[in-house]
Amino acid sequence: MSTFRALLRLSLIATSLAAVPNLAARAQDAEPDAAPAAEAPAKPKPKPRPKPAPHKAAKPTEAAKPEEAATPAAAAAHAVWPAGASTVSESYGDWTMTCTRPSDKVTCIVAQSQGDSRTGRRKFGFELQTPANGRAEGIVLMPFGLAIEPGVTFKLDEQTLGKGAPYTTCSAEGCIVAISFPTLALDGMRTAKALTVTGEKAGGTEPATVTVPLTGFSQAFDRAVALGG
Repeated sequence: MSTFRALLRLSLIATSLAAVPNLAARAQDAEPDAAPAAEAPAKPKPKPRPKPAPHKAAKPTEAAKPEEAATPAAAAAHAVWPAGASTVSESYGDWTMTCTRPSDKVTCIVAQSQGDSRTGRRKFGFELQTPANGRAEGIVLMPFGLAIEPGVTFKLDEQTLGKGAPYTTCSAEGCIVAISFPTLALDGMRTAKALTVTGEKAGGTEPATVTVPLTGFSQAFDRAVALGG
């Protein structure tokens, strides 16, 4: 259950913003203000005309600012893979980002696992792939001992997220819930502190709640999108 079997590739189209001001027009507007000051002492002396040189020197600086501001955005839209690598795995806070490209198709997921540190056994897992068509598909691995019929519900901090989801199957590690999160839910996960997944215990006594910290989720997800682009 460490990777998805049916991930969809997300095509990112980088767009550039034409935000560079018309510096030539601004220079022409500034020159009439400087000309009277140059001609006032004596008209036969044209030497003061080089005074606009400081303005010309400032032009490259002004023009560079929008380009420099656009560079990080363009870099974030598409990341360069390490030379010769077929798999990239990185950790961001409580989350792990993993991308693979065994062929020309790149698949990326972000995941978090919880379990027993002494035995190394995983009791809970949350995996989400990069979005396609406005939704991100994923799976949740829940521990045994929960009632199957009610399924699970989700909360972002104290806000209920959707209507919940049913179990789809069980494996040797636990029972699996298939999820499909819309873009709105993903945006909420970027700013919330924790995602809470709640199921009902088989005895029907009290709910079983798993808290999923969201520290590092935004960075991991952005990195997955960039590598998968």
